[in-house]
Amino acid sequence: MAAFEEKKVLLHQDNAPCHKSIWPPSDYFLFSELKRMLGGKKCSSNAEVIAITVAYFEAKDKSYYKNGIEKLEGRYNQCITLEGNYVE
Repeated sequence: MAAFEEKKVLLHQDNAPCHKSIWPPSDYFLFSELKRMLGGKKCSSNAEVIAITVAYFEAKDKSYYKNGIEKLEGRYNQCITLEGNYVE
């Protein structure tokens, strides 16, 4: 972690909402819960953000990842059927 400068951390997400994308993102299930968990938290360093994120993903059971990946086919098919329009 020494490679990271110790300073305030600004998390940045691009402005393109998922529902505007032609294809549903393959990581949709990975980050929505993490985003809610981190909402309102203030981290003082990159190392703190990394530690929280690593702990979050390490706490997940293998079935969490398996189930998320298995749901992708249905989401892709629905997105294709709707010609890239919003998919929940």
